[in-house]
Amino acid sequence: MVAAPVLILIDPRFVPGPLLMLSFAVSSMMVWREYRRVDVRGLCFALTGRIPGNLLAGMTIAMIPQSVYGIVFGTLVLAAVALTSSGLKFMPTPRNLFSAGVASGYMGTLTSVGAPPIALAYQHGAAATIRATLAAFFMISSALSILTLHYFGRFDYDESVFSLLFVAPLALGFWISNSLVRLMKERHVRYAILGLSGVSSVILILRSTYTLIN
Repeated sequence: MVAAPVLILIDPRFVPGPLLMLSFAVSSMMVWREYRRVDVRGLCFALTGRIPGNLLAGMTIAMIPQSVYGIVFGTLVLAAVALTSSGLKFMPTPRNLFSAGVASGYMGTLTSVGAPPIALAYQHGAAATIRATLAAFFMISSALSILTLHYFGRFDYDESVFSLLFVAPLALGFWISNSLVRLMKERHVRYAILGLSGVSSVILILRSTYTLIN
């Protein structure tokens, strides 16, 4: 939610494909570490919803012109910010997980930001179960989103190369986080993430609208 709106301001080719590749890599490592904690039944319901969400996003990205994509992208990230800060409470029922999977599939394939809907559905679970299940969900769903983008012509050799550019920064950030995690207060981190994501999205929408008008 932080990286996507910032990177698209720098170069639209950085999202969503390259970030989805990183999501797949990180999630795979987490699943390897905590696969015993995965809620397999809930994961199946969420992934069942992810598939139609992916297809709908693929058709959307194929139909809208590049000049409009920035507006759609920024709006969806703002929606993710609103969901994250809304305080809504859901239980991980089959219906809620399926609906969250659809929303996550649509938002994640278009913007690489698909975490908020599925995280809301699992917010009341045990911490280990949440981490493991979300990691398994994003490992599989990121792969599905990448295949969807490839099918609709939005992920090819260039996007694969761009993905490799982020491997070293990702590893560096993970290493730095080991030292800083104890110094950061959760509330302050939350506000910083939501603020940066919101501001970046508004800038993207304004810039895209100005470009479209002119």
